[in-house]
Amino acid sequence: MKLEYGEMNRLSVLKETDISYTLTNGTETVFLHFNQTPNPLKIGQKVDAFLYFDQKKRLCATLEKPVITKNKPGFVDVVNVVEAGVFVNIGIQKDILVSNDYLPSNKKAWPVVGDKIPCIIRVKTNQLVARPIDTTDHFYKELLNVNDKVKGTVVSVNNNGILVATDAFQVVFINKNLIRKDVKIGEELEVKVIEVNNSIMYGSTILQKELSRLSDSDMILNYLKQLGGMVPLGNMSDPDDIYKVFHMSKGAFKRACGHLYKNKLIKIEDYRILLVEK
Repeated sequence: MKLEYGEMNRLSVLKETDISYTLTNGTETVFLHFNQTPNPLKIGQKVDAFLYFDQKKRLCATLEKPVITKNKPGFVDVVNVVEAGVFVNIGIQKDILVSNDYLPSNKKAWPVVGDKIPCIIRVKTNQLVARPIDTTDHFYKELLNVNDKVKGTVVSVNNNGILVATDAFQVVFINKNLIRKDVKIGEELEVKVIEVNNSIMYGSTILQKELSRLSDSDMILNYLKQLGGMVPLGNMSDPDDIYKVFHMSKGAFKRACGHLYKNKLIKIEDYRILLVEK
């Protein structure tokens, strides 16, 4: 079995030098400095070692247990902010970079020192980097449900909206129209889940007491923008289904849709409404 960088590896102590041990998986070897192990080791002893690259991009091992690996997410502390991105402490002596490739172009939306962000490790050539988790990751045990209210950490900010990750690593997308203020990565928000579709969870930071201040038409328009331009409710939909989503009567729903239709903002069908593309 090949050495797996950015992960824990079960290795044997092959030999000892003046400053280090050499570990092996039977075919490959890796350097373990004495300061990377809490106790002396014996030749032939089996150890669990994390493999990373040092400042000179040399492959090294440590017996320190990282908070995150290539396949295990975790919340890591931001410890430094530089032009190339932010460094996070993953639980070993060497801090890992979250590259600016994973951060917004607007640096005001970057995390700051002391923030905690959920990340995993990604392996590049002779380098380990960390990246915030996103909707392509499925580390959670179960999806959230519509109308769930959860607290989460902002992990992505772009022109379309934001991603918020819960402590259980569920990632919720929030359209920019359903965000009431500027936010940054690492910020904690309260989110309401408004739709779950093909394992993608959609949410809003506008909670019910705030929604009540919006007109019915604005509420429907915001949901349409959030859900990609289509809501599966229309003229023939059951009143209970309409109320579950919009907390309004069917009459109020039809009046609001009529207003949007007159303004050429939507198309209305029996069982769906569609956002008109401009």
